[in-house]
Amino acid sequence: MRKMKVTLALVSALMAVLPASAALAQEDLQTMQVREIIGKLHVSGVTEAALAGQSIKQMIEGLKDPYTVFFSKEEYGQFSSSLENNYVGMGARIGIDEKGVYLSEVFAGSAAEIAGLQRDDYVRAIDGVPASTTSIDEVRNKIIGVEGSKVKVTAARGDKELTVELTRKGVNVPEVYSSSFTNGVGYIQITDFSSDADEDFDKQLAALQAKGLKSLILDVRNNPGGLVDTAQNIAKHFVKDGVLIHTRDRNGVDDPVLIQGGSELSIPVYILANENSASASEVLSGALQDYNVAKVIGMQTYGKGSVQQLYALDNDTALKVTIEEYLTPNKRKVNKVGITPDMKVDGPAAQFITALHTAGISDVQVDISNHYVKFNGVEITSGFGNFHENGKLFATSRGLAALVGATITWNETNHTVDISDSKGTHAIPVEDDKLIIENGTSYVNVDLFAQYFPQLQVKDQGEQVSIRAVKGN
Repeated sequence: MRKMKVTLALVSALMAVLPASAALAQEDLQTMQVREIIGKLHVSGVTEAALAGQSIKQMIEGLKDPYTVFFSKEEYGQFSSSLENNYVGMGARIGIDEKGVYLSEVFAGSAAEIAGLQRDDYVRAIDGVPASTTSIDEVRNKIIGVEGSKVKVTAARGDKELTVELTRKGVNVPEVYSSSFTNGVGYIQITDFSSDADEDFDKQLAALQAKGLKSLILDVRNNPGGLVDTAQNIAKHFVKDGVLIHTRDRNGVDDPVLIQGGSELSIPVYILANENSASASEVLSGALQDYNVAKVIGMQTYGKGSVQQLYALDNDTALKVTIEEYLTPNKRKVNKVGITPDMKVDGPAAQFITALHTAGISDVQVDISNHYVKFNGVEITSGFGNFHENGKLFATSRGLAALVGATITWNETNHTVDISDSKGTHAIPVEDDKLIIENGTSYVNVDLFAQYFPQLQVKDQGEQVSIRAVKGN
């Protein structure tokens, strides 16, 4: 969505012709505003006449456009907060496992930190009522609330429980994370393109450069997008001058979004993207790919190639409406197509390991515990995928293959996972003690895999697992 704060002026001419009382007698102002905006701006080209006599709900449903949305006053406030990445609650990110909902991250200066809650604490009760162990949303909805109000949280830490009273406060959720690896390899993850993500990106890129940045992995996997202006500002670090996107409105007019006054990073850049990378993630990935300043690793992206504009309406409501379709700088279509990766790699662990290898790190060690995964000592949100079954350690086949630099294919005829390197191919059948498939993902017995690829070093201590290999050795 474009970053513009807009007050509605479109209905002014209509209201100047019709006295307010007469207009409101025939139809409410909100409906008139929505009709005029959609009838004049929606990318489909639908006319006001075609929308006559329809309610707001009917008009929007008729568009069959999931990105054109009417917001009530409350929804508008929530949406605005999401763009700024501001929330009111205890200030912690939560996760879920077989034991229940736990704190996966506690933000600095948050109510949770002030009250003494820690990472890996399990939420057991909220205001004395037992917390759900199966629904993150249910727990989150009970913790968030009005700023300044209080909530009691009972948490389990090891074999002890503690109850703390929190005063809910606003928190700006971090959306940019960075880390450094050996060989000058830097890593930056952008979780969404909020209004301040570009400023955070500037600071963290500068910090990496101060350490001697020689190559960069830019992670936009599972990033749903956000503001075009934010993607534009980030793109300025890679492209001096050019087109970020071509936009095409309902009349086919191209009003390109430009990159001006930028710079060139002049180091190898690798973008991690997947099927959940959308909108501004695709804007940035497509542009850097078209200008040959970055290679995309991962899967075909989501395919949200449209631009929305937000309009304030009567009674503090709002309409988010699709006004344009966008194309990459080379005029590649994105909508319902997505960005095609330069290197197709499936699976979060395999994607990240492939990026490390491509960036120049061949020796990779993965340390896995209950709630985190570290790659070469650096904690990354990319999971690995492993579990114990009948006393045996199983791990994602794609992740293990990536570690040793092997290729992996599914043999439909033989129902085997075939893993190949320069020395040959190993066919692993779907059997309880060899290969397990869950939800379309294959997991191989790690001991069996190590027999085929002895360069794999494994330390299995139950809840702590370490897997290491040097690509090709």
